[in-house]
Amino acid sequence: MSEGGTKGEKGVVLFVGRDIFLGTMVSQAVQKAGFSSRSVTPAKVYNTVSEDLSVRAVVADLKEAKEYLSEIVEAGATGSHPKLIGITFHTDLESKRQAQKAGFEHVIHRSQIASHLPQILVEKKP
Repeated sequence: MSEGGTKGEKGVVLFVGRDIFLGTMVSQAVQKAGFSSRSVTPAKVYNTVSEDLSVRAVVADLKEAKEYLSEIVEAGATGSHPKLIGITFHTDLESKRQAQKAGFEHVIHRSQIASHLPQILVEKKP
């Protein structure tokens, strides 16, 4: 997943993280759901979301972004009000709890990316 990203008609999904394997898994799931994908650093999430109204979701590697949860949640309240989705290891219950407490709508395990992420992306936000 590059800064340029991939093309999709439904909007953009931002991936926050540096793990190339995880980024590839997210990108494939995002494309399957018909969205485009882009990577962004935690420091750039707020500006990117507030300036780009095509952003529909922010998917964060919670291992990478745990120090930036509040900034990501603040970004989610700007622009197009994207869905906030965290990804963690199934054994990392503390990261899941912290993300949910911070305001992430969904937290899924790495093993659930292919099966759950496309469905979450196409669900209507309440």
